[in-house]
Amino acid sequence: MASDQSILNGLRERNPDAWKWLVDHFEGSLFRFFVCKHRDYNLAQEQTAETFAQLIRSLPNMKGSHDQLQAFVFSIARHVQLRHWRRPRVTGCDPEMVESVADPRPSPATQLADREQLERVLTVISQFESPVREILIFRFVEGFTLHEIVAAADLPLGTVKSHIHRGIARLRKLMADKEMQT
Repeated sequence: MASDQSILNGLRERNPDAWKWLVDHFEGSLFRFFVCKHRDYNLAQEQTAETFAQLIRSLPNMKGSHDQLQAFVFSIARHVQLRHWRRPRVTGCDPEMVESVADPRPSPATQLADREQLERVLTVISQFESPVREILIFRFVEGFTLHEIVAAADLPLGTVKSHIHRGIARLRKLMADKEMQT
C-alpha cells in the first residue's frame, strides 16, 4: 500500500491487501494487550480474532483519518475485552509471555535488564483498577501517545493524564514498600 491514507481507504473498500497489512501490523500488539490483561493465551487468541472480526464490521464506517487508526483498533480491542469481564482474572503478567510475543520496537520489557523487577512491576500494575491498569499498559507497554489513549479509552485528556500521574506515583510507592519488605 502506498500511503497511510490509501491503507485506510483500502480497509474501507475491503481490499484484501489492506486487510493483510492490518493483521500484520496489529496482530502482535493486540495479542500482547490481551495476554497482559489475563495471562491466558487461548483467551488472548480468541479476543484478538474477535477484535479483527469486529474491525471487519466497523472499519468501513470509521470516521476520521489514518492518524486515528491505531486508537480505533485498540478502542475496539478494549470493548472486546470489556465483554469478557465476567471471566476469572489472573493477576500479573509473566515476562516470558511478554518476550515470546515481543514487538520489534523497544518496550519496557527490553529496557528493563532485571526480569524480576519487570515481574514485580507488572504484578503491581495488574492489581490496579480499570481504567488505570489499561492506561498504564497503553502508555508504557504499547507506547501510545496521550491522544491515542484518549481515543482508545474514551476518556478526557485531563482524566488520562491524572490516571497516568497517580498510577505512576502509586506504582513507585508500592514498589518502594515491596523493597522495604525484602
